[in-house]
Amino acid sequence: MSMQTSQEIKPRLFFADNLRTFLIALVFIVHLSIIYGSPVGSFYGFQAQAGTAVDAVYVIFAAIVQAFFMGLLFLLSGYFTVPSYDRKGSKQFLKDRLIRLGIPLLIFALFIDLPIEYGLSVMRGWFHGSFIAFLSNPQFYAPVGPLWFILALLLFAVAYVGWRALSPTPAKSRAFPRNSVILAFALLLGSATFAIRLAFPVGWAAPWLNFQLAFFAQYFALFIVGLIAFRSNWLLTVSNKTGRFWSKIAVALAPVLVAILVAGFVFGGSISLFFGGLNWQAAAYAFWEQLFAVAVCIGLTVWFREKVNFRNRFTKALSDSSYTAYILQVPLLIFLALALQGLSLPLLLKWIVVSPIGVALCFAVACLVRKIPKANKVL
Repeated sequence: MSMQTSQEIKPRLFFADNLRTFLIALVFIVHLSIIYGSPVGSFYGFQAQAGTAVDAVYVIFAAIVQAFFMGLLFLLSGYFTVPSYDRKGSKQFLKDRLIRLGIPLLIFALFIDLPIEYGLSVMRGWFHGSFIAFLSNPQFYAPVGPLWFILALLLFAVAYVGWRALSPTPAKSRAFPRNSVILAFALLLGSATFAIRLAFPVGWAAPWLNFQLAFFAQYFALFIVGLIAFRSNWLLTVSNKTGRFWSKIAVALAPVLVAILVAGFVFGGSISLFFGGLNWQAAAYAFWEQLFAVAVCIGLTVWFREKVNFRNRFTKALSDSSYTAYILQVPLLIFLALALQGLSLPLLLKWIVVSPIGVALCFAVACLVRKIPKANKVL
């Protein structure tokens, strides 16, 4: 996801705005799933214990969404990085990235994340002491939180500036790859993912940076795909036939995931085996994940281009506020969870009921915040 304003997006690419909005809404829903019972992942201390009959719903949802949603955001980011750099030049581009990414990241870490983590730790009885004492115990917090994505974009932007300095000649346009090449790319990505997870399994995050390296082969690769896609105009030239083909592949792969999970539990008995290690469960999951991700990225992009390539006041408001909503999601989702903790519903049903409320709350507050004078210069 490039954190560009909507004015920088070509009129024919309204679908990219709408796709980005959809993916960010999925981020909120994933975090709410963790709050409301998912045994996969954690979100500010909200972490369920596996062992209920509905765990399979959460696990399948998490695996399907995690496979593609952040990778596709990185692809869109790479796509819009190129014209921004071309228009601004290296110094202005880097300055813009530091302002648009660095300042919100710093504000979030100091004034949102740390106070929230301290308050929740005290409330839960995990920590007893002053805020200063809390800061001296870094094992209690990871100050970037879900804004690891913003930090990664900043690092990728710096790397891109360095690459352009070494390779000043723009890359040549390339035809959209054949299906066989796409399949080879997905399998190569699966191999890299499996190899990385031998050392860094799913769930392990780099201290402070909060980077789950288990997914970064995909993130880095799709960011680069986005760079190439802009020069080659792939978002507009990939055919409907290709989009339909890979959409069918994605649909066909969904039940394959269920089969892999069932077989893994029957012969292995632990979900942790899928997260990494030298075993067939980790290999099967890694290859399934990357093939599914590539298929969804192509199919979903073409579908949005053909069906959701429009703008009105509502979609423009959502698109313009999506970056701000992403930054503000932590306090808003936690506030919502605490405010509705007295709502007596089964957790799965509660997640389904609260998710649209949470998405609406994040975007609505973001729209209001952006009305603050000068706020839209950063947000």
